Amino acid sequence: MKTPILPIPALFVAAVVLLLPGPARALTLSEAIHAAIRGNPDLRAARLDEEAQKTRSVQALGTYLPTLAVGESFISTNNPLTSFGILLNEALVTSTSFTNLNTLNNPANTQTFGFQAQVSETIFSGGGRFHGVRAANRQSEARHELVRWKEQLLVEETSRAYLDVLLASDRASVLTDMVRTAREEEKIARDNVAAGKSVRAEYLSAGVHVKHLSVRLLESMKDVTLARIRLSRLMGHSKDSGILVRDPDLLGRAETAYRALGEKGVEALVGQALAERPDYLALEKEIAARREMARGALAGFFPQVSAQGLYNEYNPTLAWGKQDYTVIGQVQWNLFNGLSDREKHERASMQLLEAEYKEEDRRNALVYDVRAAWAESQTLYGELKVDEGRLEEESEEQRIVHERYRVGLVRFADMLRSDVAYRRARLRLLADRTRFIEAVLALKKAVGALSEKDPVFRNS
Repeated sequence: MKTPILPIPALFVAAVVLLLPGPARALTLSEAIHAAIRGNPDLRAARLDEEAQKTRSVQALGTYLPTLAVGESFISTNNPLTSFGILLNEALVTSTSFTNLNTLNNPANTQTFGFQAQVSETIFSGGGRFHGVRAANRQSEARHELVRWKEQLLVEETSRAYLDVLLASDRASVLTDMVRTAREEEKIARDNVAAGKSVRAEYLSAGVHVKHLSVRLLESMKDVTLARIRLSRLMGHSKDSGILVRDPDLLGRAETAYRALGEKGVEALVGQALAERPDYLALEKEIAARREMARGALAGFFPQVSAQGLYNEYNPTLAWGKQDYTVIGQVQWNLFNGLSDREKHERASMQLLEAEYKEEDRRNALVYDVRAAWAESQTLYGELKVDEGRLEEESEEQRIVHERYRVGLVRFADMLRSDVAYRRARLRLLADRTRFIEAVLALKKAVGALSEKDPVFRNS
């Protein structure tokens, strides 16, 4: 059963539809990155988490402030003790109150309105508040660094998706030309077989080549669609990104950035990553927060000193009545609380040790990331230069074959094969340019120096 093959016009029209979808609006690389930074839902959620952590810092700082509570109460009772206490608070007890013991033991219903104001302040908490505030501040700083790291990841992913759209579009365009050339070559082979100038195997081989290139063209058009979908998702919307603008100076700026990074050396880049990369800084801040928590867990082993002031007012009506105040100072030392303080401190210490092990692993991974990104960029830069030379050679060979064809020294099939070789070299070079730019951006991300305002994205 033969695989159906779309004719050249249908493939070309499909490619054009995929390359120019949606509304006719131009979108540059820097604009796509800016839109992703502003609209990506995951990044917006991370920013909200950062703001929530800031409120925890304010909450921890609030433990240094005194608490003030006020309240109104109404009491109606015939309980002897409570009733006598109400009369005493209202300054209504006289010497005659004790003459009738039956009335004293069985009072009538007594009612009162009360008002109370209470001020409480912890004077010393064993360092729990101090270390709690410092831990909350360190966690807030760690959240900030994680947001910065998410921004760098988003910048790289958006750039990669944008460049992949352009690369897939170029590949579809080149493959469309290659399919057209292969069909012409297949026609020549068919005519040669009919004229007895070649065997049928040559015609069958040409047909297989057409099918192979047609499948590659369909795959390239699928890659365009998927890359566009991914770019739209990163930008935070479902609509198509529209027409993407090609920046002819992007490769030159990427090479300039690559040379600047190369002048520093890989060891300096590792040091820069350890000092600036946000995910590593966030882990260091988290370790500092857990260290403060471990110290704060010792608060249960120290005495707690607090002060309290009470103001009360009682009256049978809502009018002003008798006022009194009470001041209480308290020192409390929990000598034993069921090992709760000890276990709390041990748990905080183990969490600190766990974070330190993670920091050691993250450091090793960071060094690997930088070295691997540097090696990748070096390799791709070398391949780029090799394929630039190869394209020049294929271009020159194509020119020579075309000249020889005009004077009848080569066959038409030979000229078509030279065109195919040239287009394949062009495909390799297009892929090399895109992968090299992406490798430079990945290296900048590994170092922790990638941002929306990176010079690579600025068109001079």
